[in-house]
Parts: sequence; C-alpha cells; structure tokens
Amino acid sequence: MDLNWLINECNDPYVLERLFYVERYAWLSLSPDMCAVISLDGQFEDVNTHWERTTGISREDLQGAYLMAHIHFDDRERALADMQKLITSDIGSTTFSFRFLGKNDKYVKLNWNVIFSPDHNAYFCTVHDPAKKSNGGDRLAYRDVLTGLCNRLALEEELPEILTQTIEADAKGAILFVDLDGFKEVNDTLGHKAGDTLLVRAARRMNYVVGQQGTTYRQGGDEFIVVLPKSPDRDFAAGIAGQLVEKLRSHYVIDGQRVNTGASMGIAIFPTDADTVEVLMEKADQAMYSVKRGGKNNFAFYGEGTSEES
Repeated sequence: MDLNWLINECNDPYVLERLFYVERYAWLSLSPDMCAVISLDGQFEDVNTHWERTTGISREDLQGAYLMAHIHFDDRERALADMQKLITSDIGSTTFSFRFLGKNDKYVKLNWNVIFSPDHNAYFCTVHDPAKKSNGGDRLAYRDVLTGLCNRLALEEELPEILTQTIEADAKGAILFVDLDGFKEVNDTLGHKAGDTLLVRAARRMNYVVGQQGTTYRQGGDEFIVVLPKSPDRDFAAGIAGQLVEKLRSHYVIDGQRVNTGASMGIAIFPTDADTVEVLMEKADQAMYSVKRGGKNNFAFYGEGTSEES
C-alpha cells in the first residue's frame, strides 16, 4: 500500500469517517462481550449481537433506544453522573454497575467499562454480566483497563465479603482512600497521555508498597482504594500509609519532564469506625479531605487531625 496516498486520503473527512466506521465495526464484531456505542445524548448508536443472550433484547430493538430508559430508577442518577464525568473532568475511562431493564420487564445487573472518545464523540462501552463467570475473559470486567489494578466493580463485590469475614473473626482491617495531588496539573500542562502514564506508574508504586498485605483498587480518575484485610492495629495501617506517601511523592520523569506529585490519604479502621461498606468508605473519604484541607501530601485517620508527615 502507498503510505503517502493513505496519509493524503486521511486528510479527507469522508475517508476518516469510513476508517472510524471500519474500526468500530471490527470492535463490535470481534468482541466476546456485550459492546455498545452510545451517543452524547444517551442513544444506542450501535450494539453487537451478544445483548440478546443476556437481556433478551435483540440488536435491532436496542439500536436507537435510549440508555436512560433501561436504567433502574434508583440507579439512574449515579450511572448518568459517572458517564458525564468522562466529558467534564480529566477521567478518560470509568467503571460502574446498574440494573438494566431487559425483556419482560426483568432487570439484570450489568457491569460497564466505559471510555469516552472525543474523536468519535461517543461512549464506547464493554458490558459484562457478573453472574456469568465461566471463563477467564469475564474476569476482565473487574480489571481497570488503564492500570491493570482491580477496579471499582471488584471493590463493590469484594469489600462486603472482607468486612463480614473480619467481623466474624473478631479482627480488624483498614481501608485507605488515596487521592493523587497534582494530577490535574500534569494533565493540563503535559496532556492526557502524560496523565495516563502518571496513573500507571503511581499504580505500580502502590502495588509495590502494599504487596501481599492487601489489594489496591482504582476507584476512578486519580482516586484509589487500598484494602488491608488484616491490619492488627493503627500502627500497621499508619506504616503502610507512610510508605505510600513517601513513594508517591518521589518525582517521575514523563516525556523527558520531571513531574512532582503527592498523595492525600484517609484511613478508616473496620469494624471500629464502621461496620457497613457505605459508612466505611464515607469516613475514609472524610479523612482524606481533612488531609487536603491541611496541606495535602500526607495521611490521617478518621476522627483525628492530620498525622505527622512520614
């Protein structure tokens, strides 16, 4: 193929449109999962044939329908807000779950990995049924597509079980709510590619520190959750948090540029601070924001002021 010809032709908007169409068609056809292209106004532009197997709705019937009509009313506000964040913030991809209205008015809970493409001006969605875990491909639904960490869907499924087991064993655990400091500035000055690189490297550093002592999850954007299921005391949790602060504030070199960031962390102990997932997450989040207000790049326990910097 003449590459010069291809380059020249790609300046033609019609040719570009055809390339995008072919790319999208291949993705929809070859994926083993339910896939959908959804417009900015929430309309299914295109879907593959796998939807009928799980939801009972044929490809022909789903195309042209609006996503909001299929979201359970109680899940609607949260799901639509998560999608909107992909346009209004620096987040390039997100994961969430909600009850999807299928055939015969039956709801099925589906896990969504969503990427917003400015080039296509549309959402590209890969969708999994968590009730079907018969092969290794289904586990991909619980992995963040950028960092490879466990994602928010995995956290939503695993944390309740961890909390229950800890309470039954009369033991203690801890969660660390981690928010990267300076991430937006990297995105604004060096671009989204550099921001993605920063997230990947920060994830590696967190995994290095946490190791076999717990699990690191990407909550979304530049927010992460570290779960320490066997944290015997506050000193143990503080030791991990201190190492994370130290590791994450060390500079990065991205595209030849020296980048300095940090991390604000909030720690909640379970079941001491809370015995439900929702309250536990809320208290860790509150502790993290107390660090933000106190100068960032540090950690604090729920109910206390900012700790001394490690």
